[in-house]
Amino acid sequence: MARRGQVCRGGLRVRKRQRPVAGALNNLKELWDSGGSVHDRAGGAAWAWMCPVGRIVAVCPDARQAAEFASNHRTFFPERPLFRLAEPSLTVQTIGSRPLRLERGEAIRRWVLEGGVLVSTPGALMAPCLLGDGELPMTRGEEYARDRLVAWLERSGYQRADLVWSPGQYVLRGFIMDVFDPAHALPLRFEFFDDVVERIGAFHPSTQKSVAELDAVSLHSLSGAQEAMPSALLPPDTRILLYEPQRIEAQAVSFHWLWEELCTEARVDPIAPWDAVFHGLARYPRLRVTRGVDLTEAQLDLEALPPFKGDFGAVLRLCRDLDARGYTVCVYSENARFLDRETGPFSGIPFLEIREGTLSSGFADRAARRAFISDRELSGVSAKSSALDWRAPMEWRDRLSAGQLVVHEDYGVGVFRGIEEIVSTGSSLDALVIEFAENKRLLVPVLQSHKLTALAEHQNDETQLDSLRGSRWRKSMEKDKKRAQEEAKALIEIFAHRELERRAPMPEPGELYGAFVKAFPHTETADQLKATAEIMEDLSGPFPMDRLLVGDVGFGKTEVALRAAFRAVAAGRQVCVLVPTTILAQQHYGAFRSRLSGFPVTVGVLSRFTSKTQAGRTASDAEKGAVDIVIGTHKLLQKGVTFKNLGLLVVDEEHRFGVMHKESLKRTYGAVDILSLSATPIPRTLAMALRGLRSISVLSTPPEDRLPVTTFAGPWQTALVRKAVACELERGGQVYFVVNRIARMEEQRRMLAAFFPEAKIHAAHGQMPERELERTMLDFYAGAIDILICTTIIESGLDVGRANTIIVDDSQELGLAQMYQLRGRVGRRGESAFAYFFYPEREELRKETADRLEAISTLTDLGSGYSIARRDLDIRGGGEIGGTTQHGKSRTGGFSLFYRMLEEELDRLRGVENRLTEVAYDQGGSIPAFYIPQEGVRVTLYRRLLQVVGLDELMALMGEMEDRFGPLPEPVRLLTGLTAIRNCGAAFGLCTVSVRKGETSAEGKLDGLAPFLKKKRGWTVLGAHAIGPGGVPGATGLFEAMREERCSAACTNNGFGQRGR
Repeated sequence: MARRGQVCRGGLRVRKRQRPVAGALNNLKELWDSGGSVHDRAGGAAWAWMCPVGRIVAVCPDARQAAEFASNHRTFFPERPLFRLAEPSLTVQTIGSRPLRLERGEAIRRWVLEGGVLVSTPGALMAPCLLGDGELPMTRGEEYARDRLVAWLERSGYQRADLVWSPGQYVLRGFIMDVFDPAHALPLRFEFFDDVVERIGAFHPSTQKSVAELDAVSLHSLSGAQEAMPSALLPPDTRILLYEPQRIEAQAVSFHWLWEELCTEARVDPIAPWDAVFHGLARYPRLRVTRGVDLTEAQLDLEALPPFKGDFGAVLRLCRDLDARGYTVCVYSENARFLDRETGPFSGIPFLEIREGTLSSGFADRAARRAFISDRELSGVSAKSSALDWRAPMEWRDRLSAGQLVVHEDYGVGVFRGIEEIVSTGSSLDALVIEFAENKRLLVPVLQSHKLTALAEHQNDETQLDSLRGSRWRKSMEKDKKRAQEEAKALIEIFAHRELERRAPMPEPGELYGAFVKAFPHTETADQLKATAEIMEDLSGPFPMDRLLVGDVGFGKTEVALRAAFRAVAAGRQVCVLVPTTILAQQHYGAFRSRLSGFPVTVGVLSRFTSKTQAGRTASDAEKGAVDIVIGTHKLLQKGVTFKNLGLLVVDEEHRFGVMHKESLKRTYGAVDILSLSATPIPRTLAMALRGLRSISVLSTPPEDRLPVTTFAGPWQTALVRKAVACELERGGQVYFVVNRIARMEEQRRMLAAFFPEAKIHAAHGQMPERELERTMLDFYAGAIDILICTTIIESGLDVGRANTIIVDDSQELGLAQMYQLRGRVGRRGESAFAYFFYPEREELRKETADRLEAISTLTDLGSGYSIARRDLDIRGGGEIGGTTQHGKSRTGGFSLFYRMLEEELDRLRGVENRLTEVAYDQGGSIPAFYIPQEGVRVTLYRRLLQVVGLDELMALMGEMEDRFGPLPEPVRLLTGLTAIRNCGAAFGLCTVSVRKGETSAEGKLDGLAPFLKKKRGWTVLGAHAIGPGGVPGATGLFEAMREERCSAACTNNGFGQRGR
């Protein structure tokens, strides 16, 4: 029976004056035939659930949503075939790349053969692909002449590379060959014994480690492939699903004109506009699915589930309500606690189906009487964004390239020039060539390369190198060492005092806090919820909190800090928010007041922009306890600013403050909770120095509405710049125009003023008077400036919602982390955003620079900033490390070395013995060119070897080298043995070790090592002295004894049952 006011018609329920309601897309045959539109109220995972069986092309607006669709579809229907048609990244190097085109063509070919769903974006359908022709079968155990195989790869269009990570690359190192055939998801590794293929495997391009074994594969030729358009390859039984067609069209227009601007330089043909591509698709049945109501002709019988923001009780009530209404309720989660049927929170609810998997959101299918609940509903989290299919090698973070600046701890700043083979005591070994002032060169043996600290910058006209004979660096180091000693003493006192401190735990959050959380208008990410829970646990404990919150720009650090501040205020305590600049103080003041409106919380601000009267009133209110939250710059550190009952200190842009900045407040107020925020993690050496004294939370999940930034990298094109700025201004937006050199700013300002005479154009750089700079930045934030010409000063700071285009000139001078930070300035409000990285026209780029530009255009997955910045940290001007000055560039390289001194001094004062074993040798070991011919790869491995901090890490690296390059030759075994002794020997009692050609001797507390050394051939142990064979047997013998002692100790600690394993 139909309900009153409804009529049954053709399997659809039709409500009066409403669109027909459909239970499945297959019920809408008339709309498929006419290309009609259907209203979808759920979105997210419902797109994949409603996708019908058969041959479907699912067109999503952008790459992020395409990845989400693919992930959701695999969760729902793991048995159904699904393929991704990748959209080419917009760089000169990639839009004409034959390997990438063949990769796309192979995806279509497999889809045509196997059927299922082809997930695409508008750009992926507009760009051409290649269909492979020639193939070369490779089978394990068969014989192939390696020189002929290399010749075939060259003829087939493959390019030789040092490191294989992108389709179409190959490298041959002795008896191991790596090839990235675009027809395969992962690059392939072939191991030969003479000319017989002994092993075929696949490896991950990011880690370079093997992940699978294969018996046979086929290599595909790139040169004989035929070009085709994807829309021309669709079989007759194809159906097209267009999700959010208006956004698809907007993305297609942007993709088309960016391609048009690049095609001349890249020497590729123009592509047809979206209208023409869509005309080709119009011959197939198609359906438009949209969240918008206007002009839709039917409605899907779906509804989104409400966001419960972690209220598990409400989730349980929903489940019982759905069950009572006859729904089958299915929970998809990756949380082990939820998946535990025995003791988990769902253990007492038998009607629930619980499955392991990831959905981007939950929804209810009313027609099928089924409901799906995701981690977003269970924990208030949204699913993590899907990673790219391949990404730049992690190894890039450790490499040194010719021309890169380095700091030698004894001699100062120099330039790395490469590797040179030197002969010592009849043996050849590698040395790093460092050039200093007056073209003087220093050869640094690889075992001493730990004295070098790499900087992100390369040498340019402004670089000031140190002299090997000068005293400037020595005096600077002595000054830093003295300061490190002073600060270490102060820090030890503070830490010791804080470890003895207690404070009353904050009361548990009440209803008012719950109302504040519910007032947040967005859906929290997984990491936001986790970080908030960790902070709340800290605040409930008896010890003062000291937590560092690390997250990409725009990933929600401020909201997490607001929740901590609200709880502190609700507990009757005051909050101090310390920021590095007046601009950020004003922005936070506005953000805090807006978020706290309607709640009984007062907010004040102290900065140079506040009048004396207002500043005095705020300071007085803070002292009397009449203001709850005070936001300010270093003014908050001045005498005369005191709080009646300070409970929480929030430090934003933590890396911009000196150590003693924060400690001065800690000393004044004692047991105060501290939450520090930063988009850039503190250096590893400082983190080690403060290990155990502070906690760290990381936000790496992007907000739900944040879109990937469309990224372009290529030579300077005035026409493209004009078009990009015009498009942004036409939609009411603002533009960042980044110029690295202040001298060129006026030239670029005149160019932009000639193109856009009506636009308000201003400049911002570090040499401007501080008040003028801040006023300019505030005007840009307020929307009074259309185009801001600036230096990289903007890479951390303001969140300008209307600025969604950034143009970077001379990007070849920037590091990968810098480019990522700059790109993070745009695309923060759920709107499509654009980043353009230009380099001078007709300039020949270094290979490393071209790799960086290609990487920034492929690393568009949100949240990768932390992983990039972790090791590619650029040293910025932040004043003295331990002083009170807020601005100014530190002595180049001084940051890392100062942190190292501070760590050593802290350990000395604590009585911690944290030293390296002294190693003497006449043969230092090396990585021979016959083992790894590529110089850049050898340098990277030298650096990684000498940075290891434990035997497990060293063993893992040795295993990786064997996997990638084959069995370790004697020089490498000697090098790894010496590295193990130097870096890890002190933990086993080794004080000094001498490895000579004829004999190896060791001294120290050898009680633990002695039983294992005595079992080695040729070793004699007498008390604190041991003597054994020389060279490789001696070094590896000590290394093996260390491993055996560690394993024995581990077995003993695990109990008698583990002994002997």
